[in-house]
Amino acid sequence: MREESDFSFNKISIIGVGLIGGSLGLALKGKKPNFKIVGIDKQKIIEKAIARGAIDKGTVNPEEGIKEADIVIIATPVKTILDLLPKISPFLKKGCLVTDTGSTKGQIVGRANQVLSKDVFFVGGHPMAGSEKCGIEEANPHLFRNRTYILTPDKKSNLIAIDKIFSLIKMIGANRLVLDPFEHDRIVGAVSHLPQIIAVSLINSISELALRGNNTNYFRAIGEGFKDMTRIASSPYKIWEDICVTNQENILKMIQEFRSYLGIIEDKLKNDPGSLKKEFQEAAKLREIL
Repeated sequence: MREESDFSFNKISIIGVGLIGGSLGLALKGKKPNFKIVGIDKQKIIEKAIARGAIDKGTVNPEEGIKEADIVIIATPVKTILDLLPKISPFLKKGCLVTDTGSTKGQIVGRANQVLSKDVFFVGGHPMAGSEKCGIEEANPHLFRNRTYILTPDKKSNLIAIDKIFSLIKMIGANRLVLDPFEHDRIVGAVSHLPQIIAVSLINSISELALRGNNTNYFRAIGEGFKDMTRIASSPYKIWEDICVTNQENILKMIQEFRSYLGIIEDKLKNDPGSLKKEFQEAAKLREIL
């Protein structure tokens, strides 16, 4: 594949100009000001995205927004991506490249293969970048810099289309990682979805302790470590509802894995607390590598 290819795009359409879509627009415009970027979203969001320079113009009408687009990027929650693919399919021009930024990939890639015509090329994508905050107001042109951007092509993916996505990823400063769609869902179930479940569970369990004892000192005693561990608990439920539904099996498996490891820690703490040294040292070493 031609990693260094510099493709020209006459029109890029971004459906969903929030944190991710808006950041993509800002990053691409920052590198290639001549790119014509059209946003598709609610009118008030479009106005903010234009004001921020993330898009050149926008529309609330997907059919109008993707007309004659060379690339369509769907940067919405997963279920919306699944709903949009069949709706936009009839209006995509021949040779158009379609990609997405969804947090799960198996169902999305399957749906794209079902509904998109053979002369439209789909490559699934998932930037491992984001924030517990959302919206065009939080968009950042540097959001993807040195972050991993996962691509999930399958056997039907067009090599030229993959090259084009590679060029865009390089342009925004991200590091690409190519995975099978189902391997992607297994891996992010472990490194992204499980941490979210843990953060939500941790802060809610402490809240229950405080409420049960009518003791606000639990919250008054919270330090930066607890805040760091639970920061992502502020993430909007709409995004996570779709993730939990479309990656349910993998998340459940990871909960079982984590519960099993907590059992090992529990046994050592109960029977020989000093034996936890190995776990702490290994964790510290791995964290330094990360």
